[in-house]
Amino acid sequence: MSHRSRAPVTRREALCRIGSGFGMMAFAGLVSQSLSAASEQRPKAVTRSGGLHHPARAKHVIFLFMNGGLSQVDSFDPKPMLAKYHGQPLPGGSVATERKTGTLMQSPFAFTRYGKSGLEVSELFPHVGSCADDICVIRSMTTDIPNHEPSMLMMNTGHIQVGRPSLGSWLTYGLGSENKNLPGYVVLCPDVPTTVGPPLWNSAFLPAVQQGTFIPSKTEHPEQIVGKDFDPKKLVSFIHNQSFTLPEQRREIDLLAALDRIQRGSAPADSQLEAAIGSMETAYRMQTEAPDVFDIRKESQATLELYGPGSTARGCLMAVRLVE
Repeated sequence: MSHRSRAPVTRREALCRIGSGFGMMAFAGLVSQSLSAASEQRPKAVTRSGGLHHPARAKHVIFLFMNGGLSQVDSFDPKPMLAKYHGQPLPGGSVATERKTGTLMQSPFAFTRYGKSGLEVSELFPHVGSCADDICVIRSMTTDIPNHEPSMLMMNTGHIQVGRPSLGSWLTYGLGSENKNLPGYVVLCPDVPTTVGPPLWNSAFLPAVQQGTFIPSKTEHPEQIVGKDFDPKKLVSFIHNQSFTLPEQRREIDLLAALDRIQRGSAPADSQLEAAIGSMETAYRMQTEAPDVFDIRKESQATLELYGPGSTARGCLMAVRLVE
């Protein structure tokens, strides 16, 4: 048969086909050894020189993205030059923006240095200074486009345009998750943001399974700490299947996985299909664990009052329960 009549074969396909697939078995063994060696070294960071740095202590990440927060000039990044040139026009002429640009304005709030690091903190946060040496403030991030949408993308994905993996996707891709019954990357938000939205927690070119799982944290009465209307079963849409029992759902997922294995035998792997099956597996296991972990009504009244009312407080409390 002419070689032109056949599609080109990749190296991975050749390993699967030649010699009844023993080449791929050998390759899988090598990869398994490499992954095992990597997992043994994962708790330690290695410098470029090859020496050990310090053990990684963080096992969980809670990332609070406070969209619409106050200016950095009024919080953790004082600008002494603004005080010097307060009330004067911008050097170089007016900046072309959507709104009229006025003169320079200093922050109306005073700053105080705290801790051994001498971190400058605005008077708006009188209690933050007590833990100044436990805080890392980044003052070097800049962007050429100061609009809200690109800024939100920059903060969550590191780029001003859609199409880059989010911070949570990179973390789960690089570190994985110890919990097999819940998603490794959960996004808690009252509702899908009208600005940017899902691209803020997208996996982009990483495997689709690494994207965030959106969980709405709103209630019918947001002013309440935890109202009677708060039902954790309603947070995740269709978390319970009313038509099929758990064993019947298990049979469906197993059938889908078997069909996927047949598909992979004749075609390249499809990350979207793998992610869909992985999501179904997670959803199947979430039916027993998710309602419990999201039920913040089980917290003591003192804890609920400490966090206070509102979707942000509920999201923070849910995040704590998730990492626990």
